[in-house]
Amino acid sequence: MNINKYIGAKAKVASGFAFAFSVAATMVAADIAALGSTARGGTSQVGRTLAAAISDAGELQMRPQELANTADYIPLVNAGEIEFGISNIVQLTHAVKGIEMSEGRPNENLRMVATLMPFRNAYIVRKDSDIKSVSDLAGKRVPVFADRALGQYVTKGYFANADIELSSADGVAVPNFPRMWSSFAEGTADVAIVVVGAGNSREFDATFGIRYLSFDDSPAAVERMREYLPQTYLQEMPAGSVPGIDVPTNVNVFDYTLWAHKDVSDEMVYKAVKSLWTNEKMALDSGPVWMGFSKEIMSKDVGVDYHPGAIKFYKEMGTWSR
Repeated sequence: MNINKYIGAKAKVASGFAFAFSVAATMVAADIAALGSTARGGTSQVGRTLAAAISDAGELQMRPQELANTADYIPLVNAGEIEFGISNIVQLTHAVKGIEMSEGRPNENLRMVATLMPFRNAYIVRKDSDIKSVSDLAGKRVPVFADRALGQYVTKGYFANADIELSSADGVAVPNFPRMWSSFAEGTADVAIVVVGAGNSREFDATFGIRYLSFDDSPAAVERMREYLPQTYLQEMPAGSVPGIDVPTNVNVFDYTLWAHKDVSDEMVYKAVKSLWTNEKMALDSGPVWMGFSKEIMSKDVGVDYHPGAIKFYKEMGTWSR
């Protein structure tokens, strides 16, 4: 046997084992966690960006586990089958308390990890519409959703702000938000709920022109909204801020949230918030849906208990004051 060839072959094998061991060690070094999210819509966009920003930091690899609806993965996180999940604060509050959208099904194992970005939403009408305010919707064609659907609670909250009954409108039954937008575009509905400044609202404006309806910002009106949309608040958008807002307009806002099962390790949750904190700019640069996100609001009090691992990090950063 040629001894030099033998030694060379052994060296290659050893090198291959060393490389494989190095890769395996790297994979073991970073924890892997699943993130409950949806396969379509704004939640999907938020989930993919969030997972990428957290994974990019290298301490925790987060993988979106995308299902059809938020209601599909909330119980999976509550049962500990998925580590993390995302939703707006309205859905999370209902889920934890077992009310409204989660009536009779409390998810008491969910804990807040981070407040993400303000999710701005409002009604739009066609620019030439005679509808000037939400109170003008009595007798108009208004999209209505099934009971316990998020869209129905948003609709009821909007009507509560104007202190009018939803039954006063001419309801147009829609199964989901995409169908509502189609009805609005087709002219079979007079209003539609949109995320302020989102792509579809800009398309509507380019096609036939739109106008946002402003909400009543009096304390009584906001409190009426919160009966259906807990933790919601209003924000005045200046004229020209997005297409369809030509005068200062009050839009509705509820925050998007990241949460976890209470038994996810403190270390894993700590790594998640640390990684997101580190990659704040990456999240902000991903698109307009993240507008308003900042490290400083991650520990915001939204009425749901925070996970101890998150609290530990926020205390170290000096943003935990309660």
